[in-house]
Amino acid sequence: MASLVNAKGVDISSLNGNIDVNKIKAAGYSFAMIRCGFGDDSTSQDDSQFEANVKKCEAAGLPWGAYLYSYALNIEDAVSEARHMIRLLKGKKPTMPIAFDMEDADGYKRKNGMPSNRMLIDICKRFLAEMKRVGYYPMLYASLSWLNNQLNDSTLLNTYDVWVAQWNDTCTYKGKYGMWQYGGETNYIESNSIPGVGVIDKNKCYKDYPTIIKNGGYNGWTKSTPAPLKLYCTSAHTYANC
Repeated sequence: MASLVNAKGVDISSLNGNIDVNKIKAAGYSFAMIRCGFGDDSTSQDDSQFEANVKKCEAAGLPWGAYLYSYALNIEDAVSEARHMIRLLKGKKPTMPIAFDMEDADGYKRKNGMPSNRMLIDICKRFLAEMKRVGYYPMLYASLSWLNNQLNDSTLLNTYDVWVAQWNDTCTYKGKYGMWQYGGETNYIESNSIPGVGVIDKNKCYKDYPTIIKNGGYNGWTKSTPAPLKLYCTSAHTYANC
């Protein structure tokens, strides 16, 4: 499989409907991040298209990862959201990261008592640490504004890979990041849609995640081990571990 460094991909959910993944791949997009659900660990909050989207990506040979949209207001909520993600990933082996989507797109947090920045950071750390503890490759998704303000914590942002959401012609985030969501409904780089698919969020990847994840033994994969050194021995000398 070709490296995903500088490859383009999409993120999808039930909001995209019954999506044709083969058309996404044919249009030149090389990976997909799939929403598995939102909020705490309730089956009513599973994404209705998650299982189907996973099967479609695997059938099309399209590397996929997953993300969960967070409604957490405290650490207890974050733990339940981690359980939600773990339940839905059981038995699956994604080759892209497992992302925590921290934002307030629908105003839920604001309406229900927006947590302090410190709490938002701790919620992210708790979810991501749990993903890492059980063997997944975790990632934080957030807007440029949230990364620079609400989530601006060096321990958080330097420990986990970052997926920056900034619909712009360039990514201006100053920290390290592994993916950039460069467009959705608004796209300054290219069309906001894919023929036969419709309007869709588009991303760029800066790391070869399938190789990193498989070789590192994340997401259910068995860690690669180097081949043992060959032994070169003579009657007079012994080399290379002899």
